[in-house]
Amino acid sequence: MIKIAICDDNPAFTGTIQTYLDQIAEEYHLSLESSIFLSGSTLVQDYQNGNCYDLIFLDIEMNGMDGIETARAIREQDYHVLIVYISSHEEYLRQLFEAEPFRFLKKPVAYEDFLSIFLQAQKRILAMQNNYFCFRSGKNLSKVLCKDILYFESAGRKVILHTQRTTYEFYDKLNHVEESLKDFPFARIHKAYLVNIDNVASFQYERLALTDGTILNISEKNRPKLRNEFWHYFRKED
Repeated sequence: MIKIAICDDNPAFTGTIQTYLDQIAEEYHLSLESSIFLSGSTLVQDYQNGNCYDLIFLDIEMNGMDGIETARAIREQDYHVLIVYISSHEEYLRQLFEAEPFRFLKKPVAYEDFLSIFLQAQKRILAMQNNYFCFRSGKNLSKVLCKDILYFESAGRKVILHTQRTTYEFYDKLNHVEESLKDFPFARIHKAYLVNIDNVASFQYERLALTDGTILNISEKNRPKLRNEFWHYFRKED
């Protein structure tokens, strides 16, 4: 599944982009989920409500919050989303780089040009999706890059996901989370903690320190196994 946002204050144009996506989904047998936003502020609000996207087609020239302002606001919350800017003019290109564009499309957008850029984006997204941890919080489906995760913490019926910048809470069991990440470098150091080995700054027999300074205790029964596991992992990385 690729989640896509189309943001343009011209309903006719968003309809055209939606038609292109429907055609691509049918021709290439893809699972695409798209949402239409007629202003930058509503897209930003959607992000603030906990939603996120893999790909955004974003018009630059919109009333109210324009595409450049919208992209800056989104980048504060989502550094990894691919943004394809759309405009009738090219003089904005220099301003766009601070919000790290993926590609630029000039209006009117021909299907062949749209298809080419979409397929490039799809390739990048599929590569990134394999490195995301996805979870559902309420009605929202969220995702966090595995490399940004410090550790998971069990808290009753909830799991708390800790990153350098923020935390997320969702209903699940830590055993389920551990199983879903078995192909990634995560280690269960305690019944309450699952840590990202890549974000371990120092390791001692009884405790470890993460890159943000957090100190976590290692349960007694896990210590022998973890000492060997960590030693093997860090030697492999050298």
